Amino acid sequence: MHALIDASPADNTVTVPSGAGILSRVIVRGRGNRVLVGAGSVLDAFAPAGARSDVADGPALRIEGDDNAVEIGDAAALTLNMTVIGSGNRIEIGAGCRLNGFAAIRCSGATLRIGAGTTMVNGSLQLHEPGEIDIGPDCMIANQVYVSLSDIHPIHDRATGQRLNPPGSVRIGAHVWLGLRCMVMKGSRIGPGAVIAAGAVVSGEVPDHVIAGGVPARVLRTDVEWHRDLDVTTPDR
Repeated sequence: MHALIDASPADNTVTVPSGAGILSRVIVRGRGNRVLVGAGSVLDAFAPAGARSDVADGPALRIEGDDNAVEIGDAAALTLNMTVIGSGNRIEIGAGCRLNGFAAIRCSGATLRIGAGTTMVNGSLQLHEPGEIDIGPDCMIANQVYVSLSDIHPIHDRATGQRLNPPGSVRIGAHVWLGLRCMVMKGSRIGPGAVIAAGAVVSGEVPDHVIAGGVPARVLRTDVEWHRDLDVTTPDR
């Protein structure tokens, strides 16, 4: 086994094909956990500038619990602080993703799914209660974007004890651009091709192919399309 992989007991499996790069520690504890790294993929740890030494030297992937599965597609480049604490969780990262930042599941029965070709710079994906964060293919997640399916801490009505802020799965369609420092909150739905403006807070539905911005986010313009490459010419029709 690779020198940076620490998986015990023996019924935990970490599969790394020849040619894949494990550049930081992978730690797996519990039973029946499965990690599959795709061909040509690279897995490294992430720590923001100025982080404490224990964060900066932390593992790229840490699993504590039973029956968790992490599947990384081919030719992905991950610089992530990826944590799974709980049981029965699933992380699925598509081929060709370029992801930098944090991805944390700290519950049981949650799923993080990221489609092929999606990129993220210093982002934070948080699952602290059961549910799903589903991000489509070819999305662009800008610097300091935060996505969570819960508020992490519960709020209750003092008279009835009813919880006022239950979690809700997040669905982000294909080819969505999440702008600088925007936030996508529990229960949000963002349609394919949408652009979320810098600093926006999404807490509901955003239609396909629109620009949405503000707090809370509202539609600012409809019928748009965006491109990764800077090109000031009008797209061919």
